[in-house]
Amino acid sequence: MDEAVLVNEVEAWAKKSGGFKRHRFFRTSGSSGREKWVALSDEALEWSARSVIEALGIASKDVLGLALPVIHVGGYGMVLRAEISRASLAKLEVRWNAGSFTDWCDVNRVTISSLVPTQLYDLVSARLTCPTSMRTVVVGGGPLDEELARKARDLRWPVVPSYGMTETSSQVATGDGLPLLQGWEAKIVDGKLALKGDGLLTAIIRREGDGFVAGDPKTDGWYVTNDRCELIGKGLRVLGRADRLVKILGELVNLEELEKFWREKLKREVALVGRPNERCGVSLFLFYEGTEVDLARWNASLPGPGRIAGAIAVDLLPRSTLGKIDRSALRNFHED
Repeated sequence: MDEAVLVNEVEAWAKKSGGFKRHRFFRTSGSSGREKWVALSDEALEWSARSVIEALGIASKDVLGLALPVIHVGGYGMVLRAEISRASLAKLEVRWNAGSFTDWCDVNRVTISSLVPTQLYDLVSARLTCPTSMRTVVVGGGPLDEELARKARDLRWPVVPSYGMTETSSQVATGDGLPLLQGWEAKIVDGKLALKGDGLLTAIIRREGDGFVAGDPKTDGWYVTNDRCELIGKGLRVLGRADRLVKILGELVNLEELEKFWREKLKREVALVGRPNERCGVSLFLFYEGTEVDLARWNASLPGPGRIAGAIAVDLLPRSTLGKIDRSALRNFHED
């Protein structure tokens, strides 16, 4: 079903329930693939937008380049920042293409834009030089690899890492070392990052039967994320997703580290998914883009619990509208 239709369905339910006046709803799903909607109040969204405006120094003379869909909080946040700061807003109306984006930024004299790591990867792979008008490119929606950032900066793209999520109305930490933006508080709860601030969600809404149910996941104003983090001074060090640690043969295996191993070996995009296995707990399957490759030697070099049970070459990995790999679509994948 079309994403906009799904959101309209949730909005109709919320209006009927009477409990979500002046709210917007953004569909999201974690690596578990369970569909949910995050309810964000207009006040939370505006507070977040003003926080980012201050952090990035956005002014009326800026041109904000919108290259993300507005049905996601990252894109909608860009629109709000333009409205509040009175900066100009340029919208990329064509399908994403690295070359077209670069030309569009140049023609519109874009000064600030937001991209996801996949889009930045495309720019770097195409060896495209950043237009001279650009002063900040915020990269969010996933971790920014240090090597990718270095290559982008070599091409004069002024990339700035950020950390945030739909549940926080956008960014909560922006810049090298991921310093928290003004107004946000953070602490570690059972190894996971907990956040407190005026940009937090009101509720999470899930489908139940023919309707929906809403619940507030906060405790005393704190929202515990699913990200493993360390606090270093006023900054965050993101260690990875808690749900990407799996136990195999009694040992914890970090799927993000394993994906990095295979990505470096294959020099292409990869995705690891786990499937239940009665004997060892979980069996790992590797999906990778491009032609089939013999992986036996590399696989044998890994410790037993980290070895893959199978590998599948695909033309393209399934992705969300933000370019994130959709691992939930791979869990039930069967070769023809």
